[in-house]
Amino acid sequence: MHRWTLTLAATALLAGCATAADEAKRQAAGERELAETLAGYTPGRTLNCVDPQLAGGPQIVGDSLLYRATANTYYRNIVAPDCPSLRGDQIVVAEVYGSGLCKNDRFRLVQRGGTVGIPSAYCRFGEFVEYKKNPQN
Repeated sequence: MHRWTLTLAATALLAGCATAADEAKRQAAGERELAETLAGYTPGRTLNCVDPQLAGGPQIVGDSLLYRATANTYYRNIVAPDCPSLRGDQIVVAEVYGSGLCKNDRFRLVQRGGTVGIPSAYCRFGEFVEYKKNPQN
């Protein structure tokens, strides 16, 4: 009985390590994808709100939401840290109050596909950073 308990505990410990390693891989892949997507763009002003009609998207990339306003402009939102992991296969359902999509507005994530999407806990938008395409690109 004691050997069984040790085996079970060791298995649980190894599973936890694999999960942490998988999370680190996922995070590194997200950072690479973000760098590739924003290559040739320069960060500019920080905004508390953006017009949801102009901001196409969002595209989930790493720890960020990217809204493409024009061919030359992205708005990057670094989501508040208490949000569950973002994955590129989720749908962002935002609650818009007023005329803009603003810092601290809430949103939920819904898994794409399947018959019923169960929404995540509420997340909050952070500040929006405007990225403009470099003139030489």
